[in-house]
Amino acid sequence: MQKIQSILKQSALITGLGMALLASPPSMAAGESQAQYQADVQRCHKTPGIDQKACLREAGAALEASRRGKLTAPDPNSAKMDRTQRCNALPAEQRDGCITLMTSPDTRVQGSVDSGGVLRETTITIPAGEMN
Repeated sequence: MQKIQSILKQSALITGLGMALLASPPSMAAGESQAQYQADVQRCHKTPGIDQKACLREAGAALEASRRGKLTAPDPNSAKMDRTQRCNALPAEQRDGCITLMTSPDTRVQGSVDSGGVLRETTITIPAGEMN
């Protein structure tokens, strides 16, 4: 369980870094790009349980992309599409539960990317006749 949580923290941090940098305007000044990079590096060093080398690589890649004007603002529907794509990667018997977890207004969400990850919790009732 701890290994899964560690992997989720790493994924969330790297995703958060990428999203933060993607949300930056493509015309970001060099000074702003460097300041964002420094903030990302600090986050890499301060966040426990992550792969620092991967985090620093992502921060460097984002800085380089920013310098080349290759960062763009994400499509407003991209987060929803990302959640659906993650669920589509699961076996069919788990897919519906995943989509419910990601989209239900009754899902309880705790944490943040900055704190190392987001925990989603929901109750899915399965009628007794449907259980095998």
